Amino acid sequence: MDQLSQYFSVEDNELRKRILGLMNSIKFDEAIEIINNRLSLLNNCTSKADHFLKSELAGFLIDIGDEGGHENAALKGLSIIQEERENLKGIVSDESIEYNLGNAKSSLFKIQRKKTDFKDIPRNIKYAIESKNHYWKSYKITVDRKKKLWPELIINLANALSSCGRISESLQYYDIVLVKFPDHPMANASRAKELLWLIKLSGVFSINLLYQSKVGYEKALMSKYVPIWQRDIWKKEIIKIDTFLNELGFNEKEVHKELEETKKENETLSNYRKYCIDSHLTLSEHSLYCNCKGARRDDLLICTPFQSFDADFIPRMEKILNRLKSELSLARLLYYYSTEKNENEFNTFDSEVMFTELFDSEYIGTKSEMLRTSFRLCFGILDKIAMGICLLFDLANNNENIYFENFWKPNNATIKQKERWEKINSIYNISLVALYTQATDLNSKSGEWNFFKKWRNTLEHNQFVLFSDKEFGNDIFNIYKNNPDIVGIDKEYFINKTLQMLQLTRSAIFNFVYLVRNEAQKSKPKEEEKTIKHTFRFKNDYEL
Repeated sequence: MDQLSQYFSVEDNELRKRILGLMNSIKFDEAIEIINNRLSLLNNCTSKADHFLKSELAGFLIDIGDEGGHENAALKGLSIIQEERENLKGIVSDESIEYNLGNAKSSLFKIQRKKTDFKDIPRNIKYAIESKNHYWKSYKITVDRKKKLWPELIINLANALSSCGRISESLQYYDIVLVKFPDHPMANASRAKELLWLIKLSGVFSINLLYQSKVGYEKALMSKYVPIWQRDIWKKEIIKIDTFLNELGFNEKEVHKELEETKKENETLSNYRKYCIDSHLTLSEHSLYCNCKGARRDDLLICTPFQSFDADFIPRMEKILNRLKSELSLARLLYYYSTEKNENEFNTFDSEVMFTELFDSEYIGTKSEMLRTSFRLCFGILDKIAMGICLLFDLANNNENIYFENFWKPNNATIKQKERWEKINSIYNISLVALYTQATDLNSKSGEWNFFKKWRNTLEHNQFVLFSDKEFGNDIFNIYKNNPDIVGIDKEYFINKTLQMLQLTRSAIFNFVYLVRNEAQKSKPKEEEKTIKHTFRFKNDYEL
């Protein structure tokens, strides 16, 4: 039947097969009844197999909650996994437990979101935050520690990021799966759905984007292992897209011709630009879904051409965006020079500086400093985004120190700071939610990537040592022994995490742009003289 069948009796394997059949036929109530009947016989588990079966049945309940909107099923499945956590150690891997907990809370958030009184505000997304945190925990074990690509985990992580409004990251992770598994049905369908949401969120679309969405659903339908009800949903989406494309005068031959030209255009890009596109480090909306010549420049703007906006805050927000783009461009360039094997003038500098040999395996020199600086720059960019948010919504006191990961709801708050959280939750903008959830990733107390900020602080104030191999060296001079001011990290691990930090920062810039763009569209000029026709152009606007 499947890889898990070896762990269960013949009767329980038949039961599992029947439950899956009912789920695929959308007979969720009947499936729940069968699961509950079997669970009633597992109140006193006597073997590891019993605990394993109980967790498997809990997983079915969670899936039913997700696919059928059954809140009680999802809650029961979550409760069982939490109760069985200790019993499952040694039977089920830690990453699988975190994955199932993420699935349960993702299901509960989807159910919560469908309620008529639900609003996408930071206060209401507890399950969404907890869900992505569980997926991040599983990711850290599976990808960071075991160096494996688990497609279902990556897809569900991307789905969780999408639920939080983090669209550039979700597209990034779908693409990571599709590079290795180009025919994966859920990755193709999820990416297709995300591209349609990108149109709504950004307010910008192209025939190419619509066509890619259609092709994604079509590829997903080619799989033989998709339930009929799911296939019907995807077919309806294809019909909607086809209708829209026909209204736009869509010509499939022309699109195929454009796609062929895209491949040729990609070859004309510099190696550095291709690296930025492939590494998800560009600030181009076009590059989120296509790597043609249209992705050759970081042309992200808050305003879209030829629209009228209230002039009060747009120029100031564009000014902030200029600063964000400038600093990210330097951060990623330093990262590129520090990690890629390319000849550049910086390579000559290391021979001019002599370091004492201490037999401590430290990776030190120009490339090391470029890598460290790249990492540090990201936090300055994020803090500027936080200051931009405060400026846009008047959230901060004068001369207040604003830090991205904790300004939302600070401790020992002043009156205005206490009002801040309430005001934030009065703003209905999914991109504000996206930025808040990114801050929760970095939060020093509860964030799954809280050690990023600890690294940054050590880089600034103490000795942060990168080791050129996995050994700390012999430390024959006892430099590291009982020295809390020195933090040692494996170089390759730091390289990987710096890339992740750059990608998160790039995503935050997109989220900031969509936040302001959405607020600009809400703004209706009261007087004609306060209306400006968007005529912004780039400082270095020239034909390439």
